[in-house]
Amino acid sequence: MEVRYKLKIFNKLTISSVLITLLISIPALILISNIFSPSKNWTHLVDTVLFDYIYNSLYIMFGVALLTSLLGFSTAYITTFFKFSGSRFFHYGLILPFAIPTYIMSYIYGGMFDITGSVTTFILDLMGKTLNEVYFFDIMSIDGAIIVMSLVLYPYVYLISKTYLKAESSSVIDAAKTMGFSNFQIFYKVIIPISRPAIVAGVILAVMEAVADFGVMDYYGVSTFVTGIFRTWLGMGSVEDASKLASMLMLFIFLLIFLERYQRRNKRYKSSGKDFKPITKEKLSGIKNILAFFACFIPFFFGFLLPFSQMSYWFYLSYEEIIDEDFLTILYQTVGLGVFSSILITILAFVIVYNVRIHKSKIADNLVQISKLGYSIPGAVVAVGILSFFSIIDKSLDILISGTIIGIIFGYVVRFIAISINNYESGFSKIPSSYDDACKTMQIDSFYTFYKVIFPLIKGSMMVSFIVVFIETMKELPLTMILRPFNFDTLPVLSHELVGQAQVIESAVPAMFIVLFGIVSVLILARKMVKD
Repeated sequence: MEVRYKLKIFNKLTISSVLITLLISIPALILISNIFSPSKNWTHLVDTVLFDYIYNSLYIMFGVALLTSLLGFSTAYITTFFKFSGSRFFHYGLILPFAIPTYIMSYIYGGMFDITGSVTTFILDLMGKTLNEVYFFDIMSIDGAIIVMSLVLYPYVYLISKTYLKAESSSVIDAAKTMGFSNFQIFYKVIIPISRPAIVAGVILAVMEAVADFGVMDYYGVSTFVTGIFRTWLGMGSVEDASKLASMLMLFIFLLIFLERYQRRNKRYKSSGKDFKPITKEKLSGIKNILAFFACFIPFFFGFLLPFSQMSYWFYLSYEEIIDEDFLTILYQTVGLGVFSSILITILAFVIVYNVRIHKSKIADNLVQISKLGYSIPGAVVAVGILSFFSIIDKSLDILISGTIIGIIFGYVVRFIAISINNYESGFSKIPSSYDDACKTMQIDSFYTFYKVIFPLIKGSMMVSFIVVFIETMKELPLTMILRPFNFDTLPVLSHELVGQAQVIESAVPAMFIVLFGIVSVLILARKMVKD
């Protein structure tokens, strides 16, 4: 009887996991199939703009890779190996740029440093010069977009590299010192080589975000695959051609994932066992202390302090004009959509991961890996795939689900279930399987084991999963813009529309709410790092 009950539980979890995975995989499968389907404007796109999309995307990739690796790894190295003025603060401070979405950062920097920007005007007035009399770097360009995105995305490299370096043994450093190496020689002959997998992993995550960005590229007028998808879909009215561009971008992203996994295969750099010794930080003084402080302060200042200060000032100037009943409605819609989607994603992710724990099999593991792929697909690509999927359902079943809230929620599930899965995997890894075995020997059934043993231990990961997914849904722009119903706005959409109407200062009001929610998420992440 007990065996039959367990099999029933196993089957229910496995079947549920399979159905969830298949459902969230359908948009990607449809997009891949569209690569070979005929479309009316594809030849025109190839002859006119496709080369620009490819060239600009590659240029952005290399630019963001270079800047994020420099900013992220240098600060991770300094804060891991040295004590200096403000070093404890920078553990949190250097993560804070994560709280500001890239598109909001682009609005702020554009408003400060473009031709008529507040900072540009102030400096020119201070110098008594006109724009024609000085060298002017145009922030509203592809190079400006690379700089702005790098200031937000370098924490990917910082976080992964710092975690990696903290797990390294000081015995490696001690061995290098006995050979007479200076700190600089240890850095480039020892630290950089052993940290290469972490640097590459962080850089590829940053590059994936940059290539998939819509808000920055649209505002700065840079033609990439994502802006091309919007122009093709909205301008030409061709879902088929937009699907082809989305398919190319998706395959492009998958290639980056493959390269990241290929470069770290069969590589083992870690010290372990009896040789492991935690790193002892060296205390800096004098000029070295000052240099270390400014090496960390500069990315913190330009990545968070300066834009947040400017946004706070703009918020003060315009909040009375923007915050009204309509704004509060949009705020409630954004929060309500985020809460419901986050609860749903947290539940679905738990089903998939718990299935792996109690029903250890290759199938269960593969379902987890497939479910995670959605996070690597840009929001605009997911949205186009969902539109194609829903149009098939509309025609087949003679119903209308396109242009409803269901589309946005489904898109959030596809995009963000990987975040929840990662949190659960981390949480379950700290719960010994002997707990389950002990319950079995005591003939306690599966449901009671979950309710009395597993749930109390995993609810912390469940809460973190909910909060982080909620923040991600609050920030999502392109997916929401494409799939939202008529007259349904969220804070990111409102901020983008205000910028499109040349109301950059007013856009700071919805942006501020998004960033404040983001700061909460970042602080939770930093606290979790300290505990781990």
